[in-house]
Amino acid sequence: MISKKRYIISAYIVLFSLLFTILFSGCSGLSPQATPTPTTGVGSGPGQPDVPELVCPEEKTLYNLWLSHLAVLNIDAGEGETFYLKEENIPPSYFQLWIEPSGTISTDLIINITEIGYHGTATHPGDDDCPVQTFDGIWEMRATISGKCENDIVRLRITEEWINPELHSDCGDAIGPGPGLYSAPELDLVFDLSEDYPADGITIPEGGPFHASYDYHLYPMGFDIPPLVPEQ
Repeated sequence: MISKKRYIISAYIVLFSLLFTILFSGCSGLSPQATPTPTTGVGSGPGQPDVPELVCPEEKTLYNLWLSHLAVLNIDAGEGETFYLKEENIPPSYFQLWIEPSGTISTDLIINITEIGYHGTATHPGDDDCPVQTFDGIWEMRATISGKCENDIVRLRITEEWINPELHSDCGDAIGPGPGLYSAPELDLVFDLSEDYPADGITIPEGGPFHASYDYHLYPMGFDIPPLVPEQ
């Protein structure tokens, strides 16, 4: 028999996944905010390499898609029952992609998987064995990327999925929806290669039970930018 505590947390995990799917697909009443392009970064200080002039390449070129990821679910279910979970990327974090001479984006022979750390707490006033539950662990996220580079504008569609997202805690067995792939954000991103720091992303602002930010920066392989850290 599934305990009330386990049932409630499992419901929150499903809610977490649904929030990602709905909010980041733009189907919510909330208005996700575009991530502004940074004004400082590569090439901005002593010892930094010059910012390269980026264009749609004339030969097959490997790019890094650097990412910064932060999401927080904070729910007060009443009667002292609460659930807080924060997950964020473990830097350095990036996916990879090819830009072909035709402008087509591909991920030939590339497996794009990155690690996302999570931690949080849940309180269960009616549970004498585990009144405060602590979560800590790492999930894996994989990405499927497609798109086009035309007129020095890169348009990407990135579909991200959790791989077997179980929550591990100090109270009992792992909790989760079961093995398999579960939807994370699916985003359409646009990078203007004429900018010094091609970037795009999306933000769900604070003010409700869920807030998140996904930021992406596109640069050729071999030209590393400082690892991105989610804003706290």
